[in-house]
Amino acid sequence: MSKTGFKKGISIVMAIIVCACMQVNVFALSDGVYTADTLTYYLNPDTGKTDDGGTGNAEIGEGMCRSAVYEKALIEQQDGKIWISLRMLLYNHISNIRIYTQNSPKGDYTEVKYSVMAENAANGSGDMRFQAPSADCYVKTQMYVAPMGRDVCFFWKVDSSTAQSGNADFVQTIKTDNSKKKDMGFTDVSSHWAKTDIEGVVAKKLFSGTSDTTFSPDIAMTRGMFVTVLGRLSGDDVSGYSSSKFKDVGASQYYAKYIGWANAKGIVSGVSETAFYPDASVTCEQAAAIMVKYMAMKGYAFKTDGTTPKLETVSTWARGSVEKAGKAGLITSQNTNGYQFKSSATRADVASIIMNLVNGYGN
Repeated sequence: MSKTGFKKGISIVMAIIVCACMQVNVFALSDGVYTADTLTYYLNPDTGKTDDGGTGNAEIGEGMCRSAVYEKALIEQQDGKIWISLRMLLYNHISNIRIYTQNSPKGDYTEVKYSVMAENAANGSGDMRFQAPSADCYVKTQMYVAPMGRDVCFFWKVDSSTAQSGNADFVQTIKTDNSKKKDMGFTDVSSHWAKTDIEGVVAKKLFSGTSDTTFSPDIAMTRGMFVTVLGRLSGDDVSGYSSSKFKDVGASQYYAKYIGWANAKGIVSGVSETAFYPDASVTCEQAAAIMVKYMAMKGYAFKTDGTTPKLETVSTWARGSVEKAGKAGLITSQNTNGYQFKSSATRADVASIIMNLVNGYGN
């Protein structure tokens, strides 16, 4: 081989090595939080065909995808586990969103649960966080698009070669210093959508578990539980308050003083002059109304940049409060059972609402 040919060969090898080094998945190196570019595909990357029966024109389909997916995504890694946050645009015009991750290259897709981390009415976006098998796996997203009047399916992935440390304006739930969160010991929240919020309310001693090892996130929140949480959150001294006017509230019950406090403060009233129904479940619309009264009592300045929720399922009396709670950033489709406001609010739902207040307004 000539010297020129040898040098050319060495240059090619070095270029390949440099490129390979640049493409190393940074998430395999250390736990942390990163933002990276998103790549979208209207055609199935493995089959080259559409999965929703729509246009076969890849250029038109790709334009549609880029209109629906934000250019950046958040990647969080801790202890070998990876979570991705996708920002959906045109969020007010889509519904029934379902997310699937590909288990291995050219492999099957598995539907995953996601948490709505943030909603922004100003730019019509919603951030959805879910666990993924790898930082750059293909993700299939299905949704109903109202203006189109049909379901749409497309694919996307994170371009890990563009990853940069930091969370930009995404909601970050993993600390970059690798410090470990205290294990609350609850066996029924490890994979729950509200895990972070549950850990937050327990750490603040607003909630306790239903046993030493269970939190029971999906059981209904009762009226007695709810006002107790709000009383703890307020930090007010409730010792001087009485609930004796309500004949169904025993003076020795844990919630008795809190019910007296909440009633005196105008946060919640009884179902009659002499009955409170402390063990009755709170509906999502009732929870929204109570939270609005609590914030007004505490003198909070209500924000208005949150998402106005769909009001079709809201009772007439509660519509003003529900709209105000949505714009204030307290309620989302996730913590109101998909905007089913007459359904019971669960302990997880209320934990989410409370932490939205704490994170958005401080307490």
